[in-house]
Amino acid sequence: MRSLPQKAKMNEILQPVEADLLRATGGTAIEWYGRAATALYRAYTLARRLAGTHVDEVEVILPSISCATPANTALLAGVTPRFADVDPLTGMPTLKNIQERYTPQTCAVVFIHLFGQTVDLRPLADWCAARNILLIEDLAQALSARLPDGTAAGSVGDLAVYTFNPTKILECGGGALLIRSQQLASICAELSESDPLPAEIDEGQSRVLALSYRNLHHSLVGLLRARAIDNASSAFLKLQPAFRELYLRRMKDPVALANSWSKLPKVVGYRYRNAKKYEELLASGNWERMSQWQESGVCWRYSLLVNFPDNLVDFSEAVRRDGFHVSNLYWPVNDFFRPGDSCPNADRFARRIVNLWVDQTVDPQWVAKCADSLLRNSSQFVS
Repeated sequence: MRSLPQKAKMNEILQPVEADLLRATGGTAIEWYGRAATALYRAYTLARRLAGTHVDEVEVILPSISCATPANTALLAGVTPRFADVDPLTGMPTLKNIQERYTPQTCAVVFIHLFGQTVDLRPLADWCAARNILLIEDLAQALSARLPDGTAAGSVGDLAVYTFNPTKILECGGGALLIRSQQLASICAELSESDPLPAEIDEGQSRVLALSYRNLHHSLVGLLRARAIDNASSAFLKLQPAFRELYLRRMKDPVALANSWSKLPKVVGYRYRNAKKYEELLASGNWERMSQWQESGVCWRYSLLVNFPDNLVDFSEAVRRDGFHVSNLYWPVNDFFRPGDSCPNADRFARRIVNLWVDQTVDPQWVAKCADSLLRNSSQFVS
């Protein structure tokens, strides 16, 4: 456990960041960690505590379109992940999708604001509150985004999870759990004492494990996409204990986050302008543009749903040969953890999605050339 002087110093350094987040969301407290995964772990242990000792098994409902981290950390916290299907045009679950996965063992719901998109969460929040279920907002890809009513993302759930690690909106390192009630803040403080984070692993070992995990996931996605295998879960789950040390990390460099925080509006604005250029240049392509980021004000990656899913891999490789980043590795996570949680819309979404970079690694000229490659290469495929 971090010593009190160390924690006090970290909180002092991050006070301006904390003040901004609490003011925007109406939150009560923030706990700082090294990763969003660690914040999710603490959120799950909180949900377990609230469920009571009389419940042998508790479940969390997760969106089927996500990275595997929310499910992995649920298992680490002793919570069973269940997976809700999604709206095939947004990749995010509807209230109906979540209700269909509910059981009496459900103790929490995680809603991920995917790619910077947001939705009105108040109906979901009311449904969760009526059943004493914690609602956890995941803002890994939606830092500073607005909900449709103009309020801040992170202002509706009982808890909100943030990350500032590489590939996200700010890339200075760290994660956070925002808590929106004094009761939950008190329980979280108790858990920090009774369930402290383990000792840090060596950074070299961390890099090796992270690369190994990435390669494993990418390989299995490729096999599933090609329909070369029917079931990846047995092999995937057997290997997960080897990666557990990656998930529970302490905040290492609060100064980096404090120094980067004031740059957030500029970073978000840069991404928005690049996304806007894609939106204009790709209006006529053989795809559907995912444009809800224009309402939220934040774009993590500009995203397309192609109308030629059987040729998605060939299309992506052709664009990569032209020298441009494209990603289509978001695969339904129920296939890795619980194939019995059928999510047909998520499967269709995963076979159509293309993510394009809008961050500081690209500029408007690069975006224009990438758009030209996308249009040219897509012309050879018919719907």
